[in-house]
Amino acid sequence: MNNPFEGLLSFKEATDLWGLNESTLRKAVTYGKLKENIDVKKFGKQWIITQEAMEREYGPMPGEDKK
Repeated sequence: MNNPFEGLLSFKEATDLWGLNESTLRKAVTYGKLKENIDVKKFGKQWIITQEAMEREYGPMPGEDKK
């Protein structure tokens, strides 16, 4: 069975991995670089982003070797 949460990251997890500030992602949403309900989604006060969107906008996940 596939995990429906696989490939999803909180803004905190994403910014820690890519070495960014959370405000960078919030601004990317505000300016339309990251599309709400496609790349990101807000649940209460928590933002979630897809790993695919992070890799598209900020490069491969650091520490992941490409085969």
